[in-house]
Amino acid sequence: MPRASRLEYTDVQAVIDAGGHEVEWLSEELRGVDLSDARLDRRLLRSAQQLARSPVSPINEACGNWASTQATYRLFNNPKASPRAILKPHRQATVKRMVAAGGPVLCVQDTVYISYLQHSKTKGLGPVGKSNSAAERGLIMHNALAFTTAGVPLGVLSQSVWARDEVPEEGYQEKIERLQVTPIEDKESFKWLVALKETVEHTPPGVEVITVADRESDCFEFITEAAELRAHFLIRARCNRDLVPEESEGFASILEALGAAPVLGDLTVDIPSNGKRKARTASVSVRVAPVTLKAPQRRGKAKLSGSSEPLSVNVIAVTEEQPPAGIEAISWVLLTDLPVKDFDSASEKVEWYGLRWGIETWHKVLKSGCKVEDCRLEDAERLKRHLALFSIIAVRLMYVTY
Repeated sequence: MPRASRLEYTDVQAVIDAGGHEVEWLSEELRGVDLSDARLDRRLLRSAQQLARSPVSPINEACGNWASTQATYRLFNNPKASPRAILKPHRQATVKRMVAAGGPVLCVQDTVYISYLQHSKTKGLGPVGKSNSAAERGLIMHNALAFTTAGVPLGVLSQSVWARDEVPEEGYQEKIERLQVTPIEDKESFKWLVALKETVEHTPPGVEVITVADRESDCFEFITEAAELRAHFLIRARCNRDLVPEESEGFASILEALGAAPVLGDLTVDIPSNGKRKARTASVSVRVAPVTLKAPQRRGKAKLSGSSEPLSVNVIAVTEEQPPAGIEAISWVLLTDLPVKDFDSASEKVEWYGLRWGIETWHKVLKSGCKVEDCRLEDAERLKRHLALFSIIAVRLMYVTY
């Protein structure tokens, strides 16, 4: 399958222009929706078609008249139209596309912060920054989005949206000590495990799925959970973890093992723009080392809930030896349970990780393209329903472009 061309941040308007007028697909995408009310099911489809036809417009403009606008407001205010119920038929359609893809599927996880800064009257929001400032309020959304290995988006497999609790007033050391004794179930990072479980739950038989995520996902509990679920993963390492030397050729840390590993070859990778850097290509060297990770030390309740068993993984180092002047060098350390036998196998995994940018583009389509942060529904529960529906629309907009 040919690789999808990269969508840069500046191309979001092109996505909207390409897919914002054709809405017949929604009848199939929402087929079988069950909101426990046939009239509400029909209203979801009609509202979805109106909003998808003009995704950049406010609800009243997209709906066209007062009666349709009021009906859409009532839809988003109705508890029966839960985000999970709205997404369910889309997820079922996503599963069908995964089967039709005919190869491995990459399920990319990532978190996005939805800020409703202009709407001070909105109820149920939480901090989306590092403080409790009234200027940084909104919702947190964590997604698992399926892609083909050519980068074509297939749909949402898992989505969680919540308001964060108020940020504790504590110093840096106090925060570290608090987190050390907090079990994973009580941490925000539990989102990675929840999305992984839902991905496995919805994976159709016979389809190989690999979860791809950035370094925020690198917690020992996530890797343990993946091993227990027999779920494949490809994530970026966050820290230089300690190893079991007897099972890692005598090496005591990841970087020590990689430092002794030979260069298997050189590879050219695409680096997308992200608003802070320009898109470019980079020539990188690739190294591989099989290692066994030592379980981290825990205290208090965290010690009781976490596994103490070591875990074997393959580590792939991707290093830019000669970056352009004034440009930060690319340096990725990837962890995976997948076999990495040679340079071709390692290159494949590096290319797969490079497709992680796709979910960032999808988030950009949601925020800058569909302008979900401009929504004025003034209640967090209504906004969650609005986000669920526009998540489906944003996937389609990207898919049509590809």
